[in-house]
Amino acid sequence: MRERGQFHAVIGMPEDFFKTSGKGGTHTKACLIVYSKGKNKKKTGKSLFMAEAKWCGHDSRGRKIEHDDLPKILENYFAFEQGRDFTQGRLGYIISTNDLQDNILSPRYYNPDVKNALLSVKDTHDIIKFGDLVESGVIEVKTGNEVGKLAYGTGDIPFVRTSDISNWEIKLDPKHGVSEDIFKQFTNKQDVRENDLLMVKDGTYLIGTCAIVSKYDTRIVYQSHLYKIRVLKPNIITPFLLLAILSSEPLQQQIKAKRFTQDIIDSLGARIYELILPVPKDKKLKKRIEDSVKRVIEDRVEARELARLACTEVAGGLAIAELID
Repeated sequence: MRERGQFHAVIGMPEDFFKTSGKGGTHTKACLIVYSKGKNKKKTGKSLFMAEAKWCGHDSRGRKIEHDDLPKILENYFAFEQGRDFTQGRLGYIISTNDLQDNILSPRYYNPDVKNALLSVKDTHDIIKFGDLVESGVIEVKTGNEVGKLAYGTGDIPFVRTSDISNWEIKLDPKHGVSEDIFKQFTNKQDVRENDLLMVKDGTYLIGTCAIVSKYDTRIVYQSHLYKIRVLKPNIITPFLLLAILSSEPLQQQIKAKRFTQDIIDSLGARIYELILPVPKDKKLKKRIEDSVKRVIEDRVEARELARLACTEVAGGLAIAELID
């Protein structure tokens, strides 16, 4: 399409865009494209208008609401077309066609707010590409496996899915358990260890959510929609610092920008390697963050295990009572 014509604008629409009151609809993610066939001699086509709308004047049930980004986006687009200046941001920004990467035309991929957030901390943080850490052997990334629905409920080994990742923890009682045989089938391949990180790779709003594997969580099987991230050189970056960075606002903004939508399912995919990590330069600050995260994790895990023990003791007491009866 770029060879046979010219893109003028690509505008990301909210997922509520095609939802209409009383008529159903779909929350499929879509983009509005302004495109002309053939080469326009008057316009070189070296600039492209992009925007990402969050609101479209109605909610997911088709009810009218006050919030509507589309009029402002339209105003900014007309300014772009007429060569007038306008305040660039999420509701309208210009990129050079030379800056397009791999023919990616998703507006949120080039969200200027992400770049500005990183620029704001460049004096106090080292800006490191996630993929460079992988390439240099500081960290490694793997994905899980699917066991099939017939394996659900065959045992007590947790099969960890995206919905089981919350607040840096693997939930106490995952919805599905698998047998010891299935666990043995995957244990060497998955090789889950204490302080490994799990990050949601595919889904919707959970993408980018992280958890750290505690000493109580190593006997698990995790699904293919999760990354397993292992720190191999903690002298360069510890898993606790990495967990804090991956959960920070600058990283979450990047993850939102780099996830692509297929029908109604989003995926970060291999774009995880494009993430830029802002690592504090101040050694005392790094140590303070690491200690804080470690303390939070240890306290939560111990509280969780005490709760598990209490439930087990209650169940044991009931069993004894039944024997007495």
